Amino acid sequence: MNISLTRLFTMSALALPIALACQTASAIELNTTVEDAVLHNPEFRSKLKELHAIRADLKGAQGSWYPTIDITAGIGYEEVDNQTTDNTGDGLTRKETAVRVTQNLFEGFGTENEIDRQQYRMEAAAYESEATANQIALDMTEAYLNLLTQQKLLGLAEENVATHEKILDQISQRFDAGIGNQVEVDQAKARLALAQSNLSAANNNYHDVLSRFQRVLGRQPDSALVEPSQVLEIPATVEDAINIALIEHPTLRSANADIAEAQAQYDASSRTFYPRFDLELLKTWDDNLAGVEGKNEDFQAMLRMRYNLYNGGKDKAERSRTASALHQSAEIRNNSRRQTLENIRYAYNAYQYVGQQKEYVKAHMELTFETLSGYRQQFSLGRRSLLDLLNTEDEYINAQRTMAESENEYRIAQYRIANGMGTLLQSMNIQLTPINAVMDD
Repeated sequence: MNISLTRLFTMSALALPIALACQTASAIELNTTVEDAVLHNPEFRSKLKELHAIRADLKGAQGSWYPTIDITAGIGYEEVDNQTTDNTGDGLTRKETAVRVTQNLFEGFGTENEIDRQQYRMEAAAYESEATANQIALDMTEAYLNLLTQQKLLGLAEENVATHEKILDQISQRFDAGIGNQVEVDQAKARLALAQSNLSAANNNYHDVLSRFQRVLGRQPDSALVEPSQVLEIPATVEDAINIALIEHPTLRSANADIAEAQAQYDASSRTFYPRFDLELLKTWDDNLAGVEGKNEDFQAMLRMRYNLYNGGKDKAERSRTASALHQSAEIRNNSRRQTLENIRYAYNAYQYVGQQKEYVKAHMELTFETLSGYRQQFSLGRRSLLDLLNTEDEYINAQRTMAESENEYRIAQYRIANGMGTLLQSMNIQLTPINAVMDD
């Protein structure tokens, strides 16, 4: 039995570097996976389409600076009966052709305010797209790190089963040799059954996390995951992190742009309280007009003023509506600010206290391993009971699990802080070129 185990361990030691080399050659890294997840995520792509649509609205608003050109034409039958002409029963074929050029000169600053509104609306959509990308990046990062952790936990569960199988085999040999008892065999079998149950649970957890990974990325990992080595820069205090978030977080910047958009919309609503001035150029080419046979051409260059005096109170109602929308956008910004600060505090607390906890967990794991090493030697000499050994084996496995989970929580807390500050993509050197392309168009 000892010879076979030695050969197994030797073969495993030789195969491990080869396996690691093969994995490294085709491995995927965190940053490239996150970038892939962001750029191909349907939610992010939907935000990009919305941004393109708003860009078109902006161009439409800017079109109000330019003149409008209209061509009209008509042909038909006309009879006229008035004080000067009576061709009843003997009408003429009337022909009309006209070209009208209209250039708006003033409409209560409506064009300027509408252009400003669409610009702020586009900025808000761009920041919202960035916020969506940041959240997708965090989701992918958590899915990536959780999958790595579950792989470790699954390996520990498999190792635990192998350890208890070895102990059971050892106890069974002692029982067969007449130096053990049935109680110890049953006890070893019970612990093996528990280890196998834990392995099934670890398999279930692993596949749950794998499904989560697939949902965020859109596919399962096609190669081994590389343990990330990047160290994020975390502010010294939570107040420093909050100050960065208030400036950099795209959700807050989007909310500020929403307020500016609402203000521009409110300003634009006053345009109906002003007169409208247009410069109109009109050229007509008519035939057989008003019962007079022959051509009738006309040219006009007119400055026209239109001023609505009453339209049922619609203008005041629109003014009131836009004022309410402005106050609403401000409250939405305030709520977003509270949520952002809350998320940062949660993440920073986890970063601090899990970091402290991790040191104690590490010490517990190392001391438990030393205890276990001594118990294994003492058990082989008959100075420790099987129960002592089994309990210490379980304690060591649990310590390893806790250590793996604590390291994962500590690392995820760092990425959550970066996400809370709105700098996660920047920290991972991921460029949102699709957003920049739309904004620079």
